[in-house]
Amino acid sequence: MNIGGQPFIKWPGSKSQHIHILTQALPADFAEIPNITYIEPFVGGGALLFHMLQTYPNIKHAIINDNNLDLIRAYNTVRDRAKELVAELKKMQKEFLPLDEEERHEYFNERRDEFNARLAGGLRHSALFIFLNKTSNANYRTNGNGKFNGAYNHLLNPGICDERTILADSKLLQRVTITCGDYEKTYSEASGNTFFFLDPPYRPTGKRHGNTEFNDKEQIRLKKFCDLLSYRRFQWMLTNSDGKSQNPDDTFMEQLYSNYNVERIWSKNAIVAKPEKREKLSELLVRNFQREILSLRDVYCQQLSFAF
Repeated sequence: MNIGGQPFIKWPGSKSQHIHILTQALPADFAEIPNITYIEPFVGGGALLFHMLQTYPNIKHAIINDNNLDLIRAYNTVRDRAKELVAELKKMQKEFLPLDEEERHEYFNERRDEFNARLAGGLRHSALFIFLNKTSNANYRTNGNGKFNGAYNHLLNPGICDERTILADSKLLQRVTITCGDYEKTYSEASGNTFFFLDPPYRPTGKRHGNTEFNDKEQIRLKKFCDLLSYRRFQWMLTNSDGKSQNPDDTFMEQLYSNYNVERIWSKNAIVAKPEKREKLSELLVRNFQREILSLRDVYCQQLSFAF
């Protein structure tokens, strides 16, 4: 049953546009598997998480993890102190919205400084985190000193407090264990019927600059982690960048996961892009199980009655 749960923040690499294809790519009998444990080692904004928790009542327990402490503190606050968080955000929203443009900019800078000082308690810190996420031009960006450095976004109504979403997410998160740290720690949480969805920092393609800490060595370590999951007979699904979308000779990811089921998926924007641009919007979907899926391209072509 859909109770309105969805990501309570914006986050880089959101899977919101891929929900249809990802759920279609699940094991064919996923809805019939009893007492599934669902694990996301790189939760990010949690688009698929909230969808899964509302769609599959056989998920009795979930574990989410991320190495971003600010993000994980926010998840904990949404789960455990939702009403207090809503009150704090409403207060900030009430202070912010009546201000003129110059005053808003000043208010934003003050809240950013307060956040970076890290002197606020957990509730206030999470409220500041969400406020900055809604009102800055960067979902989450830090400088070399680990300070948030997103700039004010000049939005007329940034929707600082989404009470309905926060309360719905809080209800869903009651059956979720939340951890912070390296993704490998989630392995110890797996037992019985467990399914992993892995959405790691993407490997850079072409001229894109990615997460320098999650380099090719880390991508190889992650693949070995997936091998371990397969050895334990846990089913898993992983997304990552498609090197070929920028360089036809870049087969690093395909070769890395060559012993698994590797397919390409496309964003919705690929449907309206010029033909020569469509391939650049592809990503890789890797699974350790087989299931035929109808690609997003085919789905939207059918709906729009044209072929690629």
